[in-house]
Amino acid sequence: MCEDSEEGMDRWDSSLDIANLRLDYEAGITAQLVVEAIYGRIEAYKEVQPSLWIHLESIDSVMSAANELYRRWPAMSGRPPLWGVPFSVKDSINIEGVPTTIGCPALAFTPTSSALVFQRCLDAGAIFIGKTNMEQLATGMTGCRSPYGTLHSTFSQSHIVGGSSSGSAVSVSKGLVSFSLGSDTAGSIRVPAMFNGLVGLKPTKGTVSAHGVAPACLHQDCVSFLSLTTEDAETVWKVCEGFDKNDYFAKPPPFLLSSRISSIDIKSRFKFGTPPDSALEVCTPVYRKQFNCAVAALESSGGQRVELDWAPFASANELLYGGTFVLERLATLPDGWFDNNKESLHPIIRSVFEEALARHSTAIDVFNDLHKQAKYKRMVEHILTIDDEDAALTVMVVPTTPFHPTIDEVSKDPIGINGKLGAFAHFANILDLVAVAVPCGTYEYVDNGVISSLPFGITMLAGTGLDRYLLHLVKTLEDTLRDIEDYE
Repeated sequence: MCEDSEEGMDRWDSSLDIANLRLDYEAGITAQLVVEAIYGRIEAYKEVQPSLWIHLESIDSVMSAANELYRRWPAMSGRPPLWGVPFSVKDSINIEGVPTTIGCPALAFTPTSSALVFQRCLDAGAIFIGKTNMEQLATGMTGCRSPYGTLHSTFSQSHIVGGSSSGSAVSVSKGLVSFSLGSDTAGSIRVPAMFNGLVGLKPTKGTVSAHGVAPACLHQDCVSFLSLTTEDAETVWKVCEGFDKNDYFAKPPPFLLSSRISSIDIKSRFKFGTPPDSALEVCTPVYRKQFNCAVAALESSGGQRVELDWAPFASANELLYGGTFVLERLATLPDGWFDNNKESLHPIIRSVFEEALARHSTAIDVFNDLHKQAKYKRMVEHILTIDDEDAALTVMVVPTTPFHPTIDEVSKDPIGINGKLGAFAHFANILDLVAVAVPCGTYEYVDNGVISSLPFGITMLAGTGLDRYLLHLVKTLEDTLRDIEDYE
């Protein structure tokens, strides 16, 4: 919405999805008006969640950035894809001159250069607003492990926000920014996406530069995106993706399956598998019902449900925290830091690391887990691919999480609930998959006698390098999935 005065448009208060914002700019709204409105929203929301921002740019600084956009790109026709689009950044991503805390003040430092993914957004015209709260060391899926304060879902003050990209999700969901840069190792983008009604894109590992991003579990980390729509996620991804020689885990394009597939139009032809009933037993009844509705919607949209082997997905899920891979989180810390500084960590984070060390894992255990990972990846490569005969993309469809706990419930069982939340999320990077978490309507619950609504969502996963094909598919299904109540 914009209001006109005799001198022109002097007020803006509308949606921040990128497509809508672009139309507003074409209609004459200025980036300065958008910035002014955003900071009004930010100030108002501080009353609700004061611990959202770890670093917030001053409005004067952001106004200067907006002014610079007009100097660099005065003509509408020559403007880059993210021109005037405000964004936030998880506080594990380096920005020159701005402290990076990783949610841990004892490890905070001020980088002298910015992460490539951040710089690519700036070069595409995006406007940086601030760095958001996160779970300490990006270790957790609840959003309840930050020394800066616990955030809650934008749908309910009683329910968790999800993590570890917790502040990123809140900033997008509340219309404070259009998108947020985060990371996803075990579900840290997909889980908060669902709990806040957003789209969460976790690309194929190594296709978006992680150089300048503080690692959590280096082999499994993946820079990822939170947005209001799948189209927005794709827009940001296209700006950020690409090989980076300074990222040691980057995948050169020739090694990606997509580069070896001829140009095809998958249209509405797709096949999908789902977890077996035994795996879905971890879901609450309302989540089972919502998931069944989502499956019905997919079938009505042309999807062919097929039986897929769930075994490699379930086995891979156990590797991330049940095996030796969790120890890589300690390997990213300075030598001796944990032993000398463990008391400065959040108690739950400390206990996760202590429990992992107590297993006394050996190098043999690590290699055994690496061999298992290679085996499971190869098994899934033959499952989630594009059929040569009918050009149908085969995907796995799962509930993003099995339930939505309250903050109080997590406080009583922080590690147990965190593990259950990853039932359908932990395997994605172990198996080197691309994943898109997409909203699928809402469901009602009763809170102190009051009927309220919480969001539900599913995640669709495809094989390594099939990002653009999966995004294309999800875009064609997004409107249907958001209205799954029609399939009850």
